[in-house]
Amino acid sequence: MRDLLNAHLLPLLATVSTGTLVGILLIVDAGLSNLAQNSQQAKNHNACVYTIMNIPANQRPGSIELNGMAGAVRYCNGG
Repeated sequence: MRDLLNAHLLPLLATVSTGTLVGILLIVDAGLSNLAQNSQQAKNHNACVYTIMNIPANQRPGSIELNGMAGAVRYCNGG
């Protein structure tokens, strides 16, 4: 019985556990990658809003209909 465990069950359990760990690492890596992309998108959006807010009113693009932050956010969102 002990030989059966050593020869078949333990290598099978090791393979399953290694596969599980690799799967978990891939899921965590994908999650971190998505967080980095979202963080960069937010950084770009905030920079756009800051830039639009600091442009003098007579130099702003004509498509900005609202004044203040609401207009800047709408412009940076593509609206």
